[in-house]
Amino acid sequence: MRKTLKTFGSVAVLGAATLTMTGSIAFGQSVVKDSANVTMFGADAAFTLPKGDMYFGATLSDPRGGVSGKGTDGDMSMGIGFGNPITSLGFELDLNVTGLEPFGDSGNFTLKTSRALLMRPNHVIFGSAAVSNLAAWGDSNVGNERWNATISGLTQFEGADLIHPFMWTVGYGSDAVLSTAGSSLTEEGWFAGVGIGVTETFGMSVSATENQYNVGVGVRVPGIEGLNVSYGVNDITDHMDRKQQMLTLTYSLNDVFGGF
Repeated sequence: MRKTLKTFGSVAVLGAATLTMTGSIAFGQSVVKDSANVTMFGADAAFTLPKGDMYFGATLSDPRGGVSGKGTDGDMSMGIGFGNPITSLGFELDLNVTGLEPFGDSGNFTLKTSRALLMRPNHVIFGSAAVSNLAAWGDSNVGNERWNATISGLTQFEGADLIHPFMWTVGYGSDAVLSTAGSSLTEEGWFAGVGIGVTETFGMSVSATENQYNVGVGVRVPGIEGLNVSYGVNDITDHMDRKQQMLTLTYSLNDVFGGF
């Protein structure tokens, strides 16, 4: 890493609470080594999509909402990045379609803004604020808008052949903590997580709220640029009777209408 964050790629799937940093991470004029694949599951991170980047995602959840007996269901999402979080503010707008049967009858938007707070040769820190469940329709319209504020850092460890990114995140949100075991009721609270890139295609992460733990892995599909698969388990100890498996497929495009 050097003093200036030049490029980074990201795919943020908010419905699955998954973020995967893809491609090389350059903190200067050139990249000497490729970057390992770092992922974050179960906790939001303060990074937004770079200007002009887009992603498309699909998530399969079992059981739906983590509520026992709800069966398997899916979500779809897409997002696009605007602005520049290094010199001013970065923005990301996401469209979330919740539920696949019938497809499109429920959904909402998420708006997120981010800003670089610290730029160092071997460490960057970003802050973000997000509002979700905006302009909701269908079943999503039952709930109110939600918000969170997050601070995240990204550093690296240089191995023999790869750069191993290490990401941490901590935040506070209006719906971050489950309030009742076995139900989907939530309340304000804290969340946090850490993730590390292990190999060029594989990363793993652990996250937590005030009463549950989540574990996930992310895989960059070899030979298909921009394609990532993640798998994770929410409430892995079943402390809140909300254990849930999630499988997410994302595809990202860079510089669709010009990057920064």
